[in-house]
Amino acid sequence: MGMAGISIFLTFVVLFLTSTLASTDQTSNSSRVYIVYVGSAAPNSLTSTTASLRTDHARLLTSLSRRKANALVHIYRHGFAGFAARLSEEEAQSMAQKPGTELEIDSFPNSISENDDGAADDTAPDSNGSDTIISILDTGIWPESESFNDKDMGPIPSRWKGTCMKGPDFITSSSCNR
Repeated sequence: MGMAGISIFLTFVVLFLTSTLASTDQTSNSSRVYIVYVGSAAPNSLTSTTASLRTDHARLLTSLSRRKANALVHIYRHGFAGFAARLSEEEAQSMAQKPGTELEIDSFPNSISENDDGAADDTAPDSNGSDTIISILDTGIWPESESFNDKDMGPIPSRWKGTCMKGPDFITSSSCNR
């Protein structure tokens, strides 16, 4: 067997060992991203720095295991207080038992921006949700609903250019406000 044959053989051995080690590491350390709810967003959570929240959440994570300090993926402070962390199933169950925490059991793989090392991306500026779009998908309208009652509202602004349109089950004169 010549040098070319030995090189090919060693290449296959290295590839085999690399794939075996990678699959062993994934099975022994299978983790998913879980969302941990700590409570409703407190007024001071908006003024707290990301670094101080990260420290608090990392402290909670390290109570599970020393190596979990870098498991923190994302911090939530608008709408609710909490964080997303990469946990094993056992660690997730342990976290769910901690007083003052609730765990979102469903995980959302690859839905949160992370660096190559699995840590949250802290380089983005804190925008206080300025790029956030919140929407509600409404699959139907009931014009008689109390939410459409306009009896205590002022006049329609003159700059408003909208119209009330008819539909198969939507009669303009009786269903439109004002």
